[in-house]
Amino acid sequence: MVATKPKTADGYDADRTLACERALVTLLRGFGTLKHTLRLVGGLVPRYLTPEKPPDVPPHAGTTDVDIVLNLQVLTDDEAYRSLAKQLKGRGFTRYVNEEGKASSWRWQRQVSEHEYVLVEFLRDADEKLPTGKVAAVDGEDISALAIKHAGIVFDWFAEKEITAELLDGGGKATETVRFADVTAFLVLKSLAFDDRAENKDAADLVHVMSYAGTLEWVAQQFIDKRKAGQHLEAIDSALDALRRRFCDGEDVEGHERDGPVACATFMHGTDAGAETSDRRIREQRHVSGKVTEFLRLVEASGAVAAAADIRTDSA
Repeated sequence: MVATKPKTADGYDADRTLACERALVTLLRGFGTLKHTLRLVGGLVPRYLTPEKPPDVPPHAGTTDVDIVLNLQVLTDDEAYRSLAKQLKGRGFTRYVNEEGKASSWRWQRQVSEHEYVLVEFLRDADEKLPTGKVAAVDGEDISALAIKHAGIVFDWFAEKEITAELLDGGGKATETVRFADVTAFLVLKSLAFDDRAENKDAADLVHVMSYAGTLEWVAQQFIDKRKAGQHLEAIDSALDALRRRFCDGEDVEGHERDGPVACATFMHGTDAGAETSDRRIREQRHVSGKVTEFLRLVEASGAVAAAADIRTDSA
C-alpha cells in the first residue's frame, strides 16, 4: 500500500527516496519523445537542487512520492498520451486505488518491494477553465492531471541533470535527463503549497532549499533577476506574500510564532513535549523566521518590487 505522508523527518529514509528516484527513471524510460516535456516538482527535487555534501550541506529528508507536471501544450496530442498510458502500464505502473476502492486517473503507483509502493502524481497548470484542485482527463479515463496554480512556471524555470539509477524489476542501470523545478520555481511552488495545505513537509522543504541551494544572497538574486525580467510576476508576488504571512513578524505576532516556522521545527524535531525538544523547536522557529525575513529583505532592497510594478504599469 502507498504510505501516508509522514509529518516528521523521522518518517523518511534514504532507501525510500532512492526507490522514488528508481521509479522516476523507470517512468522516464516509458515516455519516449515526450520525456523532454515533463518537469519534476515536489519532494524529490531537493535531491538535485541541494545534493548532500557533508558537513556543509546535510542530507535532505527525502520523499515518498514523485510529482510530475505535464505540459498543457502537449495535452491536446491524444495519440501521444494514449501511448504514454500504455507505456506506463508496460513499465509496471498501475492506477492508484483509494481506500474506498475507487481508481484514480491522475495518481499512479509502482510496486518497489513486496509491501511497498511509490506514488506518482500527474499535475498540470491551473487556468480559468480548470481551477486549482480540479482534475482534467488527458486521455479518456487512462491519464488525467490535477490542476495546480502556477505549476506551469516550471516549463520556463527549470534545471536538468543526468541521473543514473537501477531500473525496477531488474532492468539494469539507465541514465535519463531529469528536468526539475529550479530554485525559484521550487520555492514559489512550495510557498504556495504550504500556504494552501499547511503541510509540515512543505515548510521544511522550502527552508532546506533556501538554506542549502547556495548563499541566501544567491537565492534571493534568483528571485530578483526573474522578477526584473517581468515573467510570472503573479506567481512570484503570491509566493513572497505567502512567505511574509506565514513566516514573518506582523499584526502583533512575532515571526517565530507563525505557522511556517512552527511547521518546519515540528517536522525537524518532532512533537515530543519534553523541555529539551521544546527548546530545540523554539530555536529552530526563530532561526527559520529570521532566515525567511532576511531573504525577503534582500529581495525588497534590490528594487525588484518597484521594477515589477513598472512592468505591470507599462503593459496595462
